[in-house]
Amino acid sequence: MYNYGSTSMSASLVARRAIEALRNGVPNPFAVAELGSWQQEVEEKFWELCNAPSLEPGGMLVKGDFGTGKSHLLLTLQEKAKKQGFATSLVVISKELPLGNPSRLIPRILAEIELPDMAERGLQGIAGRLQYKQPSFQEFQLWVNQWRFGEGWWPSTLALHQRLEGDDEKLDAIVRFWAGEPTLRLSEVRQRLRDHGLAGAHSVGKLPPAESLHWQRLAFSAQLCRAIGLRGLVVLVDEIELIAQYSILQRVKSYRVLGHLFGKETLPEELKAAPLILVGAVTRDFEQSILQEKGDWEKAPEMARQKHVSEEAVKAGMEAIRRAIPLRSCSEAQEAIQAMLRKVADLYQKAYPDWVRPSLPEIPPLYSTTTVRSIIRRWITEWDVRRYYNPTDKVQIEEDEATGHTPTEEIQELEEEA
Repeated sequence: MYNYGSTSMSASLVARRAIEALRNGVPNPFAVAELGSWQQEVEEKFWELCNAPSLEPGGMLVKGDFGTGKSHLLLTLQEKAKKQGFATSLVVISKELPLGNPSRLIPRILAEIELPDMAERGLQGIAGRLQYKQPSFQEFQLWVNQWRFGEGWWPSTLALHQRLEGDDEKLDAIVRFWAGEPTLRLSEVRQRLRDHGLAGAHSVGKLPPAESLHWQRLAFSAQLCRAIGLRGLVVLVDEIELIAQYSILQRVKSYRVLGHLFGKETLPEELKAAPLILVGAVTRDFEQSILQEKGDWEKAPEMARQKHVSEEAVKAGMEAIRRAIPLRSCSEAQEAIQAMLRKVADLYQKAYPDWVRPSLPEIPPLYSTTTVRSIIRRWITEWDVRRYYNPTDKVQIEEDEATGHTPTEEIQELEEEA
């Protein structure tokens, strides 16, 4: 049986879900758990980040062409982080989730937090596991009381969370405030402190500026993960290249956020000493097409000076993209492709145990444009044809070398009509 969150599934069902995802070219946790990744260098670097002796945040960016498995890699790292005792959060940048706006980015990160053994997401599951007498919580409480950020909001709301046990509505408001919602007012918090005899021990001031408050929320949440016995929080950010669609000002703001997350010298003070690991993925051509050809190397720092945005953080963000770890393409990973073929064949047999183990097909010629996604779909298509029709002759799968797509008669007819 396979335990995903709180749901147990048979090995055959898990394998079928994995094969269905691979058949459609979209990785899911089932496929990732079975196949792993072929990017060993990145996995080793990630292991070093997870096991670093220092509690300071660490991070890395990876870059790769379309189809080299960036999203698959992030899901793989997410599963590995869970096995190592981390909470995780994976977000995908889009027009609806702008990278350069922390007031939208951080709440989404916190809303997507997953625990290793729960399917539910968000801070509610973490807060529900707090055990006030555990040493891990007492260490967390000591850290909160000594933290110099937040004008007293963090120790005050944490103390109220302890006292309000049983009052689900008020507890929910506190956790939603931690997660980024404006659910608490200053006068309301002060009144609750008085009502529960905590006014003498805790004082609360005006809320900090919005951006500082959101960085504080991220650091607080990472420490909150440690309070329930986890090692910290791993945040994974996919499709960073979509900031290419932004205006120059929005790209500048995005570079600044990348500089804050992935730059050692530009890390916000609020995040220092937080048990936080950050991983981001961007396309390989972003540096060439946006930083160089569009001129962001020169334009972005100038725009930052004009708009009073941290020029240092903007430069650090662009430098992080330049230093991103390149992923290996298919043509550079022949042995890894062979090993993955055997894994996919094993997985296919688990999915369809009544069918004999599929014979291993020939690996097609590997070009710089060949994608792992297209290769796996090619294998599964061949096995599907054999399983449905039991052909005696060798199956010939046609494939466009440039796109990796398998053409069909229907598509050709539509193209002819067009």
